[in-house]
Amino acid sequence: MKMVLGKMTHGKMWWRLLCTIERKDKRMKLYKIILSTFLVLTLMSGCSQRSSEVMLIENEPLAEQEHIFLSVYGYKADAHNLTAIESILNRYMEQNPEVIVTYEGVKGIDYWNAFERRVQANGLDDVFMVDHDREIELAAQGKLADLSGLPTIEKYQDIIKEQFIREDGSVYFLPTCISAYGLYINYDLLEEHGQKVPEKWSEFMEVCQYFAGKGITPIVANNYASLRNLIVGKSLYSVYQKDSAAAIEAFNHAPEELVNTLRPGIEMVEEMIDRKWIDCEEVSVTNQTSDDLRLFAGGDRPFMITGNWATSRVADMEPGFSCGVHPFPILDDGSVLVIEANTCISVNAGSEHIEEVMELVECITQPDSIWEYCDSQNSYTPLKDDRVPTDQTILPASEYLESGRIVIGSDYRLSLSLDNSLSEITKQMLDGISSDEAVALLNQLLAQ
Repeated sequence: MKMVLGKMTHGKMWWRLLCTIERKDKRMKLYKIILSTFLVLTLMSGCSQRSSEVMLIENEPLAEQEHIFLSVYGYKADAHNLTAIESILNRYMEQNPEVIVTYEGVKGIDYWNAFERRVQANGLDDVFMVDHDREIELAAQGKLADLSGLPTIEKYQDIIKEQFIREDGSVYFLPTCISAYGLYINYDLLEEHGQKVPEKWSEFMEVCQYFAGKGITPIVANNYASLRNLIVGKSLYSVYQKDSAAAIEAFNHAPEELVNTLRPGIEMVEEMIDRKWIDCEEVSVTNQTSDDLRLFAGGDRPFMITGNWATSRVADMEPGFSCGVHPFPILDDGSVLVIEANTCISVNAGSEHIEEVMELVECITQPDSIWEYCDSQNSYTPLKDDRVPTDQTILPASEYLESGRIVIGSDYRLSLSLDNSLSEITKQMLDGISSDEAVALLNQLLAQ
């Protein structure tokens, strides 16, 4: 057993778990004890704001035994996720002792920067996590294997199948959860100031104006997806209350129509900026699921916009107040929950062990594996399964998912690079451009 440690800076967490399952029970028990103990100790010591450890855990296989090595690359590198991922990969390796699976996890923008370098160097891993825009690009380049033959596909909900089954029947990714973006609310702070939980736009305006008038910036937002999800939630709700497939197909052929549809959300974000409900300088440097959580956990801000998967991390910070995750109160007649098929995995079409990789993906997408992962990050299962996350903090948001008051934030049926384009215009809006200029820029970006 080799253990190598090295420093990394700027709060970046990088994990690599190399898990070898031996046939002998004694070695199996010893390995699991070492791995579990080392993982827990590392998690406790390596999550500081300024630095963390680089971890390589390697159990060398028996010299006389031949092994197949598979690699999985992902952007999940937190304690709760790693425990579930380790369990799922162990399950596969117990069933396939001739295979060794490595998992490498890199957080945040560092993952995508490294991912792009691997794409350019033709060095993709066997299995990797993708997002909407990169899935479209890589599929067009022929770099993704077709997963349509996997039997687990039939276990997915119809609304999620619509996201990944193409018109020709091909499948280039599979989601392992349904994530939701919502409004975290500090109940104690609202009560202290005599304010009620907002349930529609006029009420949200009133509460935000109250706190802004007290010199308190009411909304914590991050520089990744907060503002773009507000835009799609405000603008596309009506699209998802009817035949969304037809509307999205029309958007694919006429991007300018999509931009016109998104204008109300863009104007809403401009109003939030003008009214100083968000701090533009703060948002521009606030990283998702780290900086934003620390700001909110400080207790002096009533709202935060981020994913429901962050509830356990907020709890770990012991904020000292009660909170819950609600849908966005941004519609004239109520609220809307923004969801997306998330932690989507694809397979390298050039893998040397494509048969074993397909078996691995089938294992990862089994109901018990999916549920174990979803519950680890308070997300919803994409399968035909009535289990719901056990964390009661997200119950207000869950009710909106069940009632269908939803918008899909990153709809994979769109052939347009909407996520990156919205991220760019919101970045520019934080720097001072108007909603009209943002609309013009969005038209330009989507036309490229």
